[in-house]
Amino acid sequence: MRSDGGTVAEAFGEGRRKKWRLNHSPLFLDFLEGKRDFECTPWGIPSYSLLGWQQPCYLLADGYAKSWQELLDTTDWDAFGRGKDPRCANCMAHCGYEPSAVLATMGSLRESIRAAVAS
Repeated sequence: MRSDGGTVAEAFGEGRRKKWRLNHSPLFLDFLEGKRDFECTPWGIPSYSLLGWQQPCYLLADGYAKSWQELLDTTDWDAFGRGKDPRCANCMAHCGYEPSAVLATMGSLRESIRAAVAS
């Protein structure tokens, strides 16, 4: 849902996806349009800042780990995503779903070819 009440699919419009200059995988764009569904992969794009490693993603304020190992050892990755954490209920952010789309792409010869042609 967009801030103006419209859906992401309406933003793309029928046949208008190619006019959008988005650097995302085709399956992630399918996800945004509501054509595919994925589980969140919160560990897929870790975020680091001067404060440390963001736990679990940069959209949630659960704190920071001082080291990569601490991030891995102290973050309950299975506790995040739709249906697991209420803060994740309406999330469609690239930091959790683009990695899921990329994993699905790499797991399919057809989708891998589609992604190569689209780039």
